[in-house]
Amino acid sequence: MSRTDIPALILGRYQDVLVSNDLAVALSPAHAPGENALRAAFLDPEVRALYDHDWDRIASGLVAGLRALAGPESRDRHPAELVGELSVRSEEFRRLWARHEVAPRMSGSSYLYHPQVGGMELAYEKLAVTGTDGQVLVLFHAAPGSEAAESLALLAQIAAEAASSEAATAEYGAAT
Repeated sequence: MSRTDIPALILGRYQDVLVSNDLAVALSPAHAPGENALRAAFLDPEVRALYDHDWDRIASGLVAGLRALAGPESRDRHPAELVGELSVRSEEFRRLWARHEVAPRMSGSSYLYHPQVGGMELAYEKLAVTGTDGQVLVLFHAAPGSEAAESLALLAQIAAEAASSEAATAEYGAAT
């Protein structure tokens, strides 16, 4: 992904992060490729802290969204394993899963408090990737001219500097 001013990632059917840009990872460690966004939200205290202000709404939406994605007749073992793991490791997930709410969320907004740039109200859009088994492109954005837009721009600058520093370190290591 070459766009750097909008956090963007592609999620697999069960919230596995397949690819993301640097700004998405800077926004949340749950957006790093290889992570499962749902697992990180319920089991990683750093991720949960980002959404603490809006946690109840976020958590119930994540679980209801997983139910919608898994479907009633899925033969895929992955969602059953994920639900089993989260049910054992998170009392809150277990309680929310028992409510049997089903609600896919393709757009909305959430408030998060980022430790480097402060609070941000960000909108998100999930766009289906055609020809795949449930992959979605997730884009986050702030209202133009808002404080959240300024915070997101600052985070983009921080992420770009970090990526540049990592690239320079890698080049130096390869040259020595």
